[in-house]
Amino acid sequence: MKNDPQDVFAQMDAMMARLFRDMDSGSSFDQPQTVGFRMVIQGGNLPPELPDPTAYQSRDTDEPVAEVHRIGDDVKVVVEMPGVSEENLNIRLNGQELTIDAAGSIRTYYTNTGVPPVDPKSLQHSLRNGVLEVTLHALPETPVQEPCGII
Repeated sequence: MKNDPQDVFAQMDAMMARLFRDMDSGSSFDQPQTVGFRMVIQGGNLPPELPDPTAYQSRDTDEPVAEVHRIGDDVKVVVEMPGVSEENLNIRLNGQELTIDAAGSIRTYYTNTGVPPVDPKSLQHSLRNGVLEVTLHALPETPVQEPCGII
């Protein structure tokens, strides 16, 4: 007894029908998905000028992750925020903490992250294709003074 080649197409039709039924039932297929990560390659240790990323947590585990990069004299913070427009974007710098709050067409975003010492007046940002890039000028590092004592 041979398998009927039409059975394969019947199975594919059944799978597609289940997929479309799941999409119509209010599953998360119609919501933008945000996934982020942070990768630091430097012998497994964080660069000394960047604060510990675990010290700053978003309100929700689904919230975007801010990537902090030091490139020359600049600090760049990159965050994926699909559906956000420029007029619904709020960026605040308080000391060494950068907070980003935005309302998108479907959802709102909130995240904060630590940055090394930067000039707050140098804050610039661009928002293209759902990716926010914040650029700040890093302040020069102050040399650590060695304690001097009499031996």
